[in-house]
Amino acid sequence: MPESVTSSGSPVELIQSASQTERDIHKELVFDNIEFLIDTLTAAHTRKQRMPPVGCVGATPERLARKRDGRSETCRYTAIERGSHRDDSLCFCEDPLSGSDDPLDAVAAVVLAGPVESPAQRFFERWPREAVRALREQHGDWADIRSLQKDTLSAALGKFGRGKGISSERVSRLQQLLSAVEKAHYTDGVTLKEFSRVQYRTYVDFFTEIRGIQEGDAWWLLQTAFDKPVWPVDQQVDELLCSLGLIDPADIQREVGRRRKLEDKLIDRQIAPLYRALATHAITAGGDVCGETCEIRKFLLTHRLRHQQRDRDGPTAVDLFAGAGGLSSGLRQTEFDVRWAIDIDPDSVATYRLNHPEIPHEDVVCGDVQEIDLAQQIRETVGRPDILVGGPPCQSLSQAGYRSRRAGDEDYSILDDDRTTLYTQYVQTVEELRPKVIVMENVEGMINEVGDTGVRVIDWVIEDLELLDETGLGYDVEYRVQDMTELGIPQKRERVLLFGVRKDLVEQNSSNAAELLDEIPVEDETYSIQQGLSGLPRLRRGEGGKVLSKVGRGSKSDYVNTHRLNSGTSLCFNHLAREHPMEKDRILFDEALEPGDTGWDVKYGSDGEYAEYIEYDVGTAEEQRFGDKYRMLRWSKPAPTIVAHLAKDANGYVLPDFYEHAYSDEERSDPSRNRGITPREAARLQSFSDEYIFLGSFTSWFRQIGNAVPPVAGKRIGQVIEPVVTNSEQPTLKTDTSPANEAVSDD
Repeated sequence: MPESVTSSGSPVELIQSASQTERDIHKELVFDNIEFLIDTLTAAHTRKQRMPPVGCVGATPERLARKRDGRSETCRYTAIERGSHRDDSLCFCEDPLSGSDDPLDAVAAVVLAGPVESPAQRFFERWPREAVRALREQHGDWADIRSLQKDTLSAALGKFGRGKGISSERVSRLQQLLSAVEKAHYTDGVTLKEFSRVQYRTYVDFFTEIRGIQEGDAWWLLQTAFDKPVWPVDQQVDELLCSLGLIDPADIQREVGRRRKLEDKLIDRQIAPLYRALATHAITAGGDVCGETCEIRKFLLTHRLRHQQRDRDGPTAVDLFAGAGGLSSGLRQTEFDVRWAIDIDPDSVATYRLNHPEIPHEDVVCGDVQEIDLAQQIRETVGRPDILVGGPPCQSLSQAGYRSRRAGDEDYSILDDDRTTLYTQYVQTVEELRPKVIVMENVEGMINEVGDTGVRVIDWVIEDLELLDETGLGYDVEYRVQDMTELGIPQKRERVLLFGVRKDLVEQNSSNAAELLDEIPVEDETYSIQQGLSGLPRLRRGEGGKVLSKVGRGSKSDYVNTHRLNSGTSLCFNHLAREHPMEKDRILFDEALEPGDTGWDVKYGSDGEYAEYIEYDVGTAEEQRFGDKYRMLRWSKPAPTIVAHLAKDANGYVLPDFYEHAYSDEERSDPSRNRGITPREAARLQSFSDEYIFLGSFTSWFRQIGNAVPPVAGKRIGQVIEPVVTNSEQPTLKTDTSPANEAVSDD
């Protein structure tokens, strides 16, 4: 159960201590990702192999009517588990009333069960629903059951009693219900099929006159039996809503009957599955609702606030162009305390906020660095940070991005692309704040000549940083091209790392930028795709989802264990494989491509049997071009660079069937496992932990992952820089209060 809202240190007290801005931003974050929260709750319950709750959407006659029109959604338990049923007439959640054609079935089950303390408990009253189902199968419709004598009715229900049969009181309550329904002027006989035409208050007044039904039960029935978009007031669920930040603490006492504010914020179709999921969690999770192992902890406002109350005494860091937070995540694994971050992409900012509860929402800014006074905002929040990190957008410098824009505009020039010079915002912020160390990460194109101009962007960056000597303490600057496989990442990803160490620190520590770059820890072993993806479920095309309750089997690789990539969750997030409806793709994946092959191999490297399916330019037999548009990976090798283009297609990242090409097992081999990598697999190859959740759309997940700095790289960087910033003195600079061009050293 959640902590009591009246106890010391309770969710109410914790939330009341938070700023209104923190509460408002968090509420919008959760509301924007309600579907993800529902799936996480459902998968967590399924993972524990507990009996699913009743109240299935398939047990609502109005939902069934919409299903016949092709408009009904699937029960979340079926969507999450996708398992086989013991009874084909039941949903995977096995609600005994799944397929019911009369809301009276659910009402009768509540009457048989009797009073409860919380409507949430109704989701775990399975035996009354089984009794109602059996009763109707044996005696037909409710009009026929209404005509039964009490003794006959008791005998029919007898086997569902708990050892001593159904009590006389329960049978009497059922008879009273059937009599009241028959006499009601807005029903047509002993049925509630037409009862949906009355006002909500009429429902409640009618049901509460029946023995065994309380007002909370009436609102619960409105939602679960009549498919009405109402949210019952329920103390156990309300405590969770408060912890999530979805209702204000004051509303717990203020609203009665139903939560109208919550109903107004949610889409109608979200209300029933969310309430069912939260009620299930509140009843079954025990003391783990707000604990560190709770699967929904990242969505809890109380979880964030507790993290923000912890001591934060490590060296401070600021992350510009932070993306989804890969570099920050790596720094966090060392001693660094990231205090402020910014990115322009709303999905990336949402992902960053969710996965970094220690940073207040308002200190993870969604905005354009060209329109914000970065130095001023950082001063107000952090003061002068010890380290400033960032990776200005690299699409204009990447080979893939350049080819794409040239194809659409022959006059395109990198030098005219605003993103090419976004680094100047970074340099300006350095000039005004003078952090101890600066780190910049970017694509290899940064050190290449731009066309025939003779210009290299890296030269611009270094020149601008060297000019800082004229206005105050300058920096010793050096860069290198770092192969990420050397850092223990199973991916051929070469990136430019630029370090700048303030010159007074070089004198204090005798460590310059070049020496720090040389000290970055490297691995003796090169990890493969198979090692990178060990422990993840093996999916076929079209399988997976936002959240899966299933995890892979088998031992975990050293790569996974060393970096604890599978810790923190028992679920699997963002693991969704594309379907490939085009016949051409199916033939290429299943028949033409072999591990290591590209489109060029299909066109020229074989007998030409499948050459007709390569319809794009791969060059000639002598000179290959764009051969990686179709490419099948090798399990035994590192992956190619994980790129944002995966948002468009994964044809250049086709995984061969594991059971045919990595673990020989003919019985389990299946060509439908020849498919593009999933976002979770891309995240693993980027060294994100399995508990790192990516928000937004499916394509946005890929963009965020492809644009990210691998967290392990961030960790390696933090390990070499942390001693420099902690073992040095911070001089007083006029830049704390003065314009940048007046900055000088007081030393």
